[in-house]
Amino acid sequence: MRNDQQYSSPTYMDVGWQAGMSQRVFDTRVLPLFGFGLLMTATAAYLGRDLPFGMLIAAMIGELILVFTAGIWQRKELGSLNIGLYFLLTGLSGLTLIPLLQWANLRSGPMLIAQALAVTGITFGALMAYSLITKRDFSGWGGFLVAACIGLIIAMIVNVFIGGSTFSLIISCFGVVIFSGFVLYDMSLIKGQLSDADYIMAAIMLYLNFIGMFTHILRILGIMGSSDD
Repeated sequence: MRNDQQYSSPTYMDVGWQAGMSQRVFDTRVLPLFGFGLLMTATAAYLGRDLPFGMLIAAMIGELILVFTAGIWQRKELGSLNIGLYFLLTGLSGLTLIPLLQWANLRSGPMLIAQALAVTGITFGALMAYSLITKRDFSGWGGFLVAACIGLIIAMIVNVFIGGSTFSLIISCFGVVIFSGFVLYDMSLIKGQLSDADYIMAAIMLYLNFIGMFTHILRILGIMGSSDD
């Protein structure tokens, strides 16, 4: 039964897909959830653009709570409730993106946001494609990526007090590298360690990687665009 669930195409199975999540679940559950999550984020960011700042802070707190408890609630097999929590997470994430999107819009207009989405999509898609066909296992990167992520958070906090576009640019470039590593790392976990029951967690992992990469690419383009003026 397990073999029937795995990738039958030699493109995936023979090249690098391991004994983790099946192709059927990845293609029919994880990827659609990931895509609809991004759509929910865009919708929430558009509809909530006039919300007061206090509600945006509340949305950020709610998002963090859902992210850090995702490993608990997604494994309780609550059916549609788990799906609802996932879409709540992506909606709250859209609200927390509003200040950054407004900043980018003031810098260069909607075209800057579209460019950042395009660059993120191409980069993210290329990394996913590579992770699907490679025989390399990136699951050993976890400790390094967590440490790098902590360093990134500390640098962002320091940047709030120090400021400066150059330091912000360096931080964002570092952020893109980190989230690129997380794409490869998380795909290795999906291919080799997660089960079919973990499809919501897999969608959350991919979603957070995409959003993290997008925010830093948007900052890079915004800073570089302003310096060209």
